[in-house]
Amino acid sequence: MITLGSRSFAGPFMAPLWSPPKSAGLLAVMAPGWRLLTFRALDFERAGDLAEAQLLKKHPKYREWIGIVGTEWNLYIATCEMSMSTEVEREAALRALLREYRPEFKPLSPDAVPPQGQLKPTC
Repeated sequence: MITLGSRSFAGPFMAPLWSPPKSAGLLAVMAPGWRLLTFRALDFERAGDLAEAQLLKKHPKYREWIGIVGTEWNLYIATCEMSMSTEVEREAALRALLREYRPEFKPLSPDAVPPQGQLKPTC
């Protein structure tokens, strides 16, 4: 378990060995820290199904994440399961997490986080 912002996440797990839960939730993409057993979040994402095939490798930022960590064996994943949640609930949780944690990969700016009640397209 790891706490990011005010949420508890399972993991982090090495990306190539990760067995995703069959649940909706939040996903933290992480890199190893400078000290042993420390990690830093690069990005947070939401998913309707964390077990979706190739969820990480199909992501538009996957190559950038690998560029930061060097190899997929240095990429770690942590998950916060939110089974039975709606897309709006996951979006609200993601926005709150971004305000609390501020990962270095996704800057918090007015354009990055839409006003409350409006969803930003993720295409």
